[in-house]
Amino acid sequence: MIEPWNEEIWRNITGNRDRSTHALLFCGVPGLGKINLACRYAESLVDKGHRFASASHPDFHVLSPEAGLGPEGTLLQRYGMRYFVTPPGRKAKSVISVDQVRALAGTIVNHAHGTVKVILITPAHMMNINAANALLKSLEEPTTDTVFILVSDRPDQLPATIRSRCSRVDFRVPPRDTALSWLSARTDDSRRSMALDVAYGAPLLAEEYLNSGFLDARETVIQDFHAALSGGIDVSTIPGRWKDVEITVALRIFNSILVDLVKTAFVRHPPGLNNPDQLDWLQHSSKRIHLKRAFALSARIGAYLRDTNSPLDRSLVLEDFFFDLVNVGKT
Repeated sequence: MIEPWNEEIWRNITGNRDRSTHALLFCGVPGLGKINLACRYAESLVDKGHRFASASHPDFHVLSPEAGLGPEGTLLQRYGMRYFVTPPGRKAKSVISVDQVRALAGTIVNHAHGTVKVILITPAHMMNINAANALLKSLEEPTTDTVFILVSDRPDQLPATIRSRCSRVDFRVPPRDTALSWLSARTDDSRRSMALDVAYGAPLLAEEYLNSGFLDARETVIQDFHAALSGGIDVSTIPGRWKDVEITVALRIFNSILVDLVKTAFVRHPPGLNNPDQLDWLQHSSKRIHLKRAFALSARIGAYLRDTNSPLDRSLVLEDFFFDLVNVGKT
């Protein structure tokens, strides 16, 4: 089913199928249904004589970072395994590699089993520069029976040469009443409005937050963040209280509050806060933080989150970052 706020996009791309448009670029913040619509569109194009939902359709091809793929995963993750090229024993890449694009190139030159073959690349901005350059030739000289769908939350990170060869489709955040109505039909959690705020108005992301325990984790992190910044907590007790919170989730929330704190130190009502429900506390606390230490701590957390192979002990990591947070509050 197409989400109600995406119905106009669906009508546009299915009602005006121009065979000269061989590449589409779906853009928009996370949680708007870009992937869902891309899959629906792909399914509408390929030959119906094959089972699309079995992850074995010969005319549907998916490129995604290997690190997120798996034979027991989602439909897209299973389709993506067709282009898992890293040898056994080596670490799966967290980007879309040139080797994956080269493996796909052999498929592109073959004729579709039905009338058309669809190549879905997501998230497209995760192609490294060599992969993007390798894909460019296929976009410049497409076969007549191939349609590309690129999906990205950050299209500005794609090379201009890639963007210029795609027809851009922008997904918009729906009106708030539309989003809340959709959420109300799917959950009775009273925190729907707060979840929507934290999700930047994106309904699917808000639903994920409501169903995954994210909001409970966020409340725990916020409480301890407040206490640590004011010096009102024994930092060594935090890892024990966070035993049910996955560390990368916790640190992303932690860093989102830290970033908001820095923003509010410069602008009293900054746009695009990660935690808009914390504005009053942010305005009060931002007056007494050490900005240089806050910047340094945020950079360290970001580096830790990017290093997926970090061997550091979970408890030591949390204590270390919270001890630094105490110092951020000392001006």
